Amino acid sequence: MDRFPTVTAENYFDPAIEMAYMGSSQIKNFMRCEAAELARLRGEYVTPMTTSLLVGSYVDAHFEGTLDIFKARHPALFKRDGGLKAEYLQAERIINRMERDELYMLLMSGEKQAIRTGEIAGVPVKIRIDSLLDGDTCAEIVRRFPAAGEAMGLCAGAIVDQKVMRSLEDAWDPEERQRISWWKAWRYDIQGAVYQAVEGHLLPFILAAGTKEEEPDIRAVYLRDDTLSAALMEVEDLLPRFQAIKDGREKPRSCGKCPFCKAVRQLMTIENGEIWSEESGEISI
Repeated sequence: MDRFPTVTAENYFDPAIEMAYMGSSQIKNFMRCEAAELARLRGEYVTPMTTSLLVGSYVDAHFEGTLDIFKARHPALFKRDGGLKAEYLQAERIINRMERDELYMLLMSGEKQAIRTGEIAGVPVKIRIDSLLDGDTCAEIVRRFPAAGEAMGLCAGAIVDQKVMRSLEDAWDPEERQRISWWKAWRYDIQGAVYQAVEGHLLPFILAAGTKEEEPDIRAVYLRDDTLSAALMEVEDLLPRFQAIKDGREKPRSCGKCPFCKAVRQLMTIENGEIWSEESGEISI
């Protein structure tokens, strides 16, 4: 990896670093729409910062220890009187809920924002782990919470990634035509596979999650090694193409459905108003 620039906390999201390295978010973005992700990487498209994303980032910043910096960079969080807007008071409630739970806080007590670089399928990859636990902390967790032994028994450490979700209910998958786990719907198995491969020690991957509901829920979810192995095989198949797109050797495909594709759509024809719906078996006009 000596031929690639050094990745630090300060430059982790810099455009040059984003182009030099692949990351789990990039991979998932390319899976959704190759054209949109390439435009984002080139600075030709900026993903809108929604209130929902800001709430999640607020919680993340708190646990990173960078909340004061985050607040300074986002004055829109505050009302004219200097108090937090209602939606960001909800972020404080999420944090309070998380901090009331002993196991949750133990999971988040590891090395913060641990940066690692490596290669997958010959492609340089960077990761930033929310909480990298050592073996002693894992052993303490199992001592206090014996039921956690399946995930952490005899491990030399663990990778913990924090998620702030709308809910932790199963989600409908239109391709599989069934409900699937929330973590699968958001492809956090892809993220876990990348983190585990780059970190290099096959440490357990655990999601520490909280929700944005009126009464925040919390959960700790262990993704099994066989689940991550299957996801890694998928990543290894996809990465060479994604890297070729970044390098300009392959043309990106457009999904035709995402905000970017809608923004750049050029009309080339006039469609027939009678549209056959395979799902309903009817013609809608």
